[in-house]
Amino acid sequence: MAGNSTLGREIFERFGPDGIDYVLCPVGGGGLISGIILARDLLAPDVEVVGVEPLLGNDAARSLRSGELVTLDSEPATMADGTRTPSVGNLNWEIIRGGLRRIIEVPEDLIAEGLRTLYANANLKVEPTGALTIGAMLTQPGVFAGKRVCCIVSGGNVDADVYVKVLRES
Repeated sequence: MAGNSTLGREIFERFGPDGIDYVLCPVGGGGLISGIILARDLLAPDVEVVGVEPLLGNDAARSLRSGELVTLDSEPATMADGTRTPSVGNLNWEIIRGGLRRIIEVPEDLIAEGLRTLYANANLKVEPTGALTIGAMLTQPGVFAGKRVCCIVSGGNVDADVYVKVLRES
């Protein structure tokens, strides 16, 4: 978590407390987003950090809605393999619960569309987990219209077969 907060520090120092409206961050085990929240709380408390996870693996979103840590029965069958965790960690949950207002749940087709968008428009080859934040913007475009949004595009472990399949589906 402490290591992940350095990414948050870099984001908030670069843009300042008034330079962005939202930071979108994938949620798996919760370490990355917890680090971003900690950095935000120190450097840019008015910026909203938004969690993003696959609809098929929505343990964090369900936890946030219920106010209690939810654990899935099994590893979710999402293409976003970096988020195939049955639950966020206990320490991470405490930070997430106090630091987020929302987690956007992204359906598989919009994760794939996010991946294709990053490839076509930015020439970025990312794993599906890295495309989650773009998928969130596609899932709820009205929330982000006209806003300054930082999307964390994480992960570099691209399964070649999955990647080619998703690109061919466009």
